[in-house]
Amino acid sequence: MIIVIERTAFELMDLSSSIRGKRLKKCMIKDKKGSVSIVLCLLLSALLGFTALAVDIGMVYAKKAKLSNAIDAAALAAVLELPGSEVKARSVALEYLEKNNIDPDSTIVTISPDKKSIQIEGIINVNHFFAPVIGIDNSNVTAATKAIIGSLKSVHGGIRPFAVEIFDFSYGDVVTLKKGAGDGYRGNYGAVALGGTGQNVFRNNALYGFSGTLSVGDYIDTESGNMAGAINAIKNYIQQEDSSFNNFTRDSIRVWTIPLVDSLEVSGRGQVQVMGFAQFYVEDVQKSGGKMELIGRFIRYVSRGVVDLNLNDTGAYGAKLSR
Repeated sequence: MIIVIERTAFELMDLSSSIRGKRLKKCMIKDKKGSVSIVLCLLLSALLGFTALAVDIGMVYAKKAKLSNAIDAAALAAVLELPGSEVKARSVALEYLEKNNIDPDSTIVTISPDKKSIQIEGIINVNHFFAPVIGIDNSNVTAATKAIIGSLKSVHGGIRPFAVEIFDFSYGDVVTLKKGAGDGYRGNYGAVALGGTGQNVFRNNALYGFSGTLSVGDYIDTESGNMAGAINAIKNYIQQEDSSFNNFTRDSIRVWTIPLVDSLEVSGRGQVQVMGFAQFYVEDVQKSGGKMELIGRFIRYVSRGVVDLNLNDTGAYGAKLSR
């Protein structure tokens, strides 16, 4: 009986050890599951945090892009009114801001003393979706741009087939763009050949502008003869518009871009060099006794073209952004 009792005791001890081992394993498994749950919670929180951050940052960048595009458009539109009217330029800038859903009161519009540039600075407040969880409810987005005008170096399309010798006239001065017969230098009366010669090419260029590109430094041919045959078409064309030098719009068909050349004193057909460009408001076309004269007024005007700030100011400007 004693032996049986001892064996039973050992068996009980083994059973007890087995039970304790199983309990320990269960505890370890539970601990591991708890640790994994904690790690998963931390990872999920971090993932959600980065997602929230990405959403808010993306929204901020989108608002900044919208603001930048709006003030760029406003500056480029407004600078077209310079240097003529600072009041008009400011008005156009504010109008474009409103069209692009930017509150003008959140911007500062500054026009330079020489009226050749306009700067716009803007600020908008952006409300966040997720950042308030960490105490950031909103943030300010800012942007700034500057548009400038400068002398035209190159013009593509729209140049009229006339030339004027480089001059020192004042804005508003009356200029004879095309002289009548007998006033020219041995058959040259201010007409030039752009993209070809002959009266048909001249007529099309006079009505619609030369479709090619002309740059400072280029050489062009003078057009010999009076070209009086095109006078009626040109006169009928400009008389479609009822305007005056003191009252014309930016899209006026009477505003012409004309090259300034070094000289027109060449015999017959010869080459002259382009020294710059000028803008004229065409007031009248006169024909008397087969002679043609084109009268214009020298104006300051911004049109499309390549800008070169190193060229002399001749009143013909292009515009560009300069951040």
